[in-house]
Amino acid sequence: MLQITQFILLANFSPEASNNSAVGMIGSFIAAGLLIVVPATAFLIAVSQNDKLDTERAGRRR
Repeated sequence: MLQITQFILLANFSPEASNNSAVGMIGSFIAAGLLIVVPATAFLIAVSQNDKLDTERAGRRR
């Protein structure tokens, strides 16, 4: 960890650039998570509801 800190200080990175980069990285993680989680959740809810409806229909036929 000390080597990374020394590298940043020697490379003359500004704290603003580092902060903007970190915010962008976190934002992209959140966006990627939403891109994956929202469609998967919608798909699983749809499959679950269809299964429930099929089960109820099969129960009425008996």
